[in-house]
Amino acid sequence: MPKSDDRGIGFFTRVAGAPADRNLIDLYSDTGIEFIGLSDARPDDKFGIAAGYAHVSKRAQALDADYRALVNPNGSMRNFEGLLTAVYQYQIRDGWTLQPNFQYIIHPGGGATNPSGPLAGTPLRNASVFGLRSTLKF
Repeated sequence: MPKSDDRGIGFFTRVAGAPADRNLIDLYSDTGIEFIGLSDARPDDKFGIAAGYAHVSKRAQALDADYRALVNPNGSMRNFEGLLTAVYQYQIRDGWTLQPNFQYIIHPGGGATNPSGPLAGTPLRNASVFGLRSTLKF
């Protein structure tokens, strides 16, 4: 079966809103770009980068402020969570891919704090996440 030439560039963007009076996240947005077949030697490989943003609703922020005023002045004040990601999909052979992934999470939990342990009450640190996925189609 002849291969199709799907080489090129793909772009996406999404924006979603939700009522702030009943949702933790009232605004979400992400955007990214994917490059397919960057080289003649690897026409089916893909590389992509993306960024995401989640805004913590004003109602949730008001709850955090009340908690700080009434219970614990060191409680968290959540505001947003951000995400940067990069992925490369390597085609080992037809129907089999290997895909390493890197994500950098900014303000995990919207700026939440550690709930317990020796670091209780301290803000969660930005996080790096590495992943690897393999797909086999037959």
